[in-house]
Amino acid sequence: MSAPSRTVLRELTATRYVVNYNEEDHLETARAGCSALPPQPNINHDVIIEGHGEDVELVDDQNYRSLHRIDETPKLVDKKPSKTVIRDEAVKVLRSIQTMPIESLRLKRYDFFSQRWFNTTRESEKALVEHVLLHPNQRPHYFAAQCRMLLVEDISSLILTSFLAEPKETGQNVVRFAIQATTEMPFHLLFAMLEQLEMENEGFQMTDSFVVATLNRSQGRTTTRHLRTTNCREYGNLEPGLDSQGRLMASTASITCSIRGKRHVETRIVYNNNSNARNTSGRSRYIELEQTVKCKNRRVLIVEDPVEIHEFEIEKDMIPLGKGIVPVEDLITFLETFKLDEEDE
Repeated sequence: MSAPSRTVLRELTATRYVVNYNEEDHLETARAGCSALPPQPNINHDVIIEGHGEDVELVDDQNYRSLHRIDETPKLVDKKPSKTVIRDEAVKVLRSIQTMPIESLRLKRYDFFSQRWFNTTRESEKALVEHVLLHPNQRPHYFAAQCRMLLVEDISSLILTSFLAEPKETGQNVVRFAIQATTEMPFHLLFAMLEQLEMENEGFQMTDSFVVATLNRSQGRTTTRHLRTTNCREYGNLEPGLDSQGRLMASTASITCSIRGKRHVETRIVYNNNSNARNTSGRSRYIELEQTVKCKNRRVLIVEDPVEIHEFEIEKDMIPLGKGIVPVEDLITFLETFKLDEEDE
């Protein structure tokens, strides 16, 4: 008789045999799935756990019972409910400007003026505006945004911040921010605020102050009058008349501010007071803060006034002009003497 193979011997040493009493000859058969160790008696689990300290726990399994260390026992991790992340558009744009390489950033053009901003706050919008104003060499060559959370009270500090910018290394760039104005901030209060800055800050000056306005017809909004004045203070006193009568009149006041000795930077304040297409009795106001930063290289500025009026006789064989050039009238005189409602008719 040949000796059993190694495989059979290995199974005999690893598998426990029991007697099958159903057979008459009492043959021993292997019980499948049984452990080679003898069955464990009932154990007082609390005593064993106390004996091993606090770093063990009892693990129950259908095949065995034993003690494991807590750090070796697999745990079921309860997932925390996911929180909805609210994205602040101002923070997103600021992070993009700060992380983008300067060489690529200078060639970009960011224009958010006509786009809606979501989930912004006064602090996030102010941080974005101040960063862009103070770093002309690390911003796009043109940047525009319509801030919805900034208040008119922030304009004074932002104007002074804009004058702290260093010169551009080469060329120039422009940034423009729009701030919504309310009926509590008419133009005469804005002009008084700029005059206060001129009194309190040495070297602060206002130049190129003027107001332009247009009067349109009710049908087709065809421009019927062009108006202009450089007397901003008097216009501020007469501006409330637009709220009650000027349904089809739009005006824009522009004031350029600068600091003597800092020719590389200037800030222009634009106050727009337009008719509201959706609400005939309401007005739409907003203030634009525009900063232009230049390099210190010598420049030549040539200004040409394109407004010219040519008057000549019309011959019989000449074709008459359907629309001539509308002359520019004095805005102050118009507001003092004309009824705007009569012009609408």
